[in-house]
Amino acid sequence: MEDGRLEVRYVDPRLRDLVASDRALRAKFGDVCARKIKIRLSALRAAETLDDIMNGPGRCHPLKGDYSDCYALRLDGGMRLIFRLENSEEQDRPDITVGVCILVIDITDYHEG
Repeated sequence: MEDGRLEVRYVDPRLRDLVASDRALRAKFGDVCARKIKIRLSALRAAETLDDIMNGPGRCHPLKGDYSDCYALRLDGGMRLIFRLENSEEQDRPDITVGVCILVIDITDYHEG
């Protein structure tokens, strides 16, 4: 975490590389979704805690089921940016008012299937 801001990491180097390439991001998700991915990641990086963005654009919300330890940000349609907070392994849910590392898990539509 630098200067009190959230640090964003990726669970998979391929996902990190995908997000780093505007061309690849647009090819996989389309222009609108790719733009929103960049906006959401910028908002996460600019925030000092997740609490700063819980009620902002993207409607950040905790997930259940297979993603019970994760949060999601809305992108386009059913697409979501799924991530986990990493600030304490001792709690069921990390404290969203404390600076943490964001670990991006996936960019997907978990409503399908």
